[in-house]
Amino acid sequence: MTSDRRAIGGALLLAGWVAVVLGAYYLQLWRLIAAGPSAWWRHTIAVAETLGPVAAAATGLLCAVRLATRSRRVAAWRRVVALALGAAGVLGVIAVGEFTLPWALPGAPAFGEAVTRTLRGVAGATAVVVAASVVGEGTLRLLRWQPDDHIERLLFRAGCGLGAFAYLTLGLAALGLYTPGGLRVIAGGLAAAGFASAAVTTTRRAFAGRRGSTNDTPTSGVWPARLNVWHGVLTTALIVGAAGALAPEREYDALWYHLTFPAVWLSHGRLVDFPQEYVALYPMTWELLYGTAMAAGGVAAAKLLHFACLGLAALLTAHLTRRVAPGATAALAAALFVTAPTVLWETTTAYVDLALTLHLGLALYALVRYAEQQNPRWAALAALNLGLGLATKHLAFLALILAAGAMAVIRWQARRTILAALAAAVALAAASLAIASPWYARSWVATRNPVFPELYRVFGAPADRWDAVLDDTLNRYEAGFGRPRTPGNLLTLPWDATVHAARYGGALGPLFLILLPHLLLRGPGATTTRALAIVAAGYIALWASPISNFQMRFLVPLVPALAVLAAQGYARADLALGHHRVARRAAMATIVGLLVLNLPPNLPLHERDRAGSQGWLTHVIRQVPLGVITGRESEDRYLRRAVPSYGAWRYINTHLPESSLVLTFTGGDNLYSRRSRLWANTVAARAATWDAPAGADDAALRALRRLRVTHILFDRRQLRTFPGDTMAITQPSFLARWARPEYEDAHTVLYALR
Repeated sequence: MTSDRRAIGGALLLAGWVAVVLGAYYLQLWRLIAAGPSAWWRHTIAVAETLGPVAAAATGLLCAVRLATRSRRVAAWRRVVALALGAAGVLGVIAVGEFTLPWALPGAPAFGEAVTRTLRGVAGATAVVVAASVVGEGTLRLLRWQPDDHIERLLFRAGCGLGAFAYLTLGLAALGLYTPGGLRVIAGGLAAAGFASAAVTTTRRAFAGRRGSTNDTPTSGVWPARLNVWHGVLTTALIVGAAGALAPEREYDALWYHLTFPAVWLSHGRLVDFPQEYVALYPMTWELLYGTAMAAGGVAAAKLLHFACLGLAALLTAHLTRRVAPGATAALAAALFVTAPTVLWETTTAYVDLALTLHLGLALYALVRYAEQQNPRWAALAALNLGLGLATKHLAFLALILAAGAMAVIRWQARRTILAALAAAVALAAASLAIASPWYARSWVATRNPVFPELYRVFGAPADRWDAVLDDTLNRYEAGFGRPRTPGNLLTLPWDATVHAARYGGALGPLFLILLPHLLLRGPGATTTRALAIVAAGYIALWASPISNFQMRFLVPLVPALAVLAAQGYARADLALGHHRVARRAAMATIVGLLVLNLPPNLPLHERDRAGSQGWLTHVIRQVPLGVITGRESEDRYLRRAVPSYGAWRYINTHLPESSLVLTFTGGDNLYSRRSRLWANTVAARAATWDAPAGADDAALRALRRLRVTHILFDRRQLRTFPGDTMAITQPSFLARWARPEYEDAHTVLYALR
């Protein structure tokens, strides 16, 4: 009786916690409800217009998958032929539609442009993934590693293969052969080899089936035996992400360097340094892959390559759930991961956070398997993927610290000697760093700082590249996320980062804060759940420490682990409800509803602190770009609306001489500029900008002439907010005497120097 009362008391306490979180988080939802039926109707129409087509597509896709896998005794060749014929039919319809539907559909004048972009993007991304999988298969054979199931093989072949293929292209760049033609030949040749190998395997299985074998296809384990509501939400979210990936690129960092640097490398055939850009010496493994994808299929191929990381990471999350979270639903864990708003936003752009998530997730999985088997090949796979993470982003150092500690604990439990534990941790760290070393060596050669511009106070940097002023500016920008690191703020960090997510530049939604406390309920898998929870807590502690900063994007690599734990928490809550069927169904309906609220266009409901121009979420999807991907809106019109300075750069590219140099106050638009540019905040430009205050016209003019600047591009909003005495070149008197307006629109104004 006492235990029952405790269980009931605990359930009531957790139910109260859920009510408190939802009450605080969805302040905008309660305001919408209070606004009355007209407001409800408008929001319902917006949701239906956006999610209706997506949900219909998800339903059709799930039905097709179910029909293709409804019997586990269907011969392999029949499955492959059926899916191939279906894919060929879809592509045939699209290809015919490219030439006929622009005239048949007056509402889609850019349909042909949209179809061309989609077909090129899908073909290019597929070629890179298949080529990388061939390289990955060779890498795994060198390690003499054997998986336990087909999903393990698929995940590690793809993840390790993408990294290995990137290093192959790095070798080409070192030889000056990183060119569009060469990359197409290599990617196409490897992809053809991959398809040929798959055809041979399929033929063998077809003959085996004729002899009476009923073995499944190698990927049959990927498809679930039964479909449920979690698969519906998961598929809907994946289609939302794919739609965003098919739209033209609009996000700041992708346009700034993730895609711009590879585009320049392709034109030179080798890696080119950009001394005026402080991000130029970051690890660039995935930028090499983006360049290959762009050579094969344009910008859309690069974006779809990042989208592929979401699918692989979701599959990894589900498989990790099956292994370490008994009783938890793998599809729910995958849905929790994919629908986290900032995670889903990442799929729509060519950033690298999902690539990092995939590599670090594979490293975590490999360590889990190493703890089970003590097989050194799993340790090698963990080191390989940690190294690829370090070669993707500096943030992976947080994971390296945790992985080395985990390896020490695993070896201690096996050997019970401190020396063995330390040796294993050092070996893992050394192997990981060795894999990533080319990028850190490149940074060291250029600046004598292996992690430039980080640790500037320790290593310093060349004076013409970085200085204390810029370092302080960057530190102030990073300190603008979150709240000061006081003891009280750190204790309430999970609540603050969830409920007041706008402070952290992104959102993960309320479900993790709701479900993770349910791990306190009794349930299976206590040991593995506890170990995973310790790893997650360690990552959050490092993220909250001064060595990192409070950007929500930096938590994305942790979300798969959080999703596994949250799915386990839901399983324990469901188990605690026992035979209370109504309560269990209500709990499921609540979770489904909250997952849907994570999807666009529901994101404004997450903005608890929104007031005027403050408290708006960034790094989330507000609308699915259906117009531009279906051809109702042209790419040019979409970009003029999405990238404020796009119109100015279109003018600059077509009207200014190739010898022009533009001093620009706009950023996040580099990919769309075809003329030389100099950002106003660089060290090189400072003599003409910040070091030449109002009244120092002669000094500013001399500096501009010394730099050979021919034009100045201003952001109108920034120009209005500059203090009156900030810069001479922003003053009306300077502009009237030494410059003339050449182009202007609602966002920018371009001046030509006289």
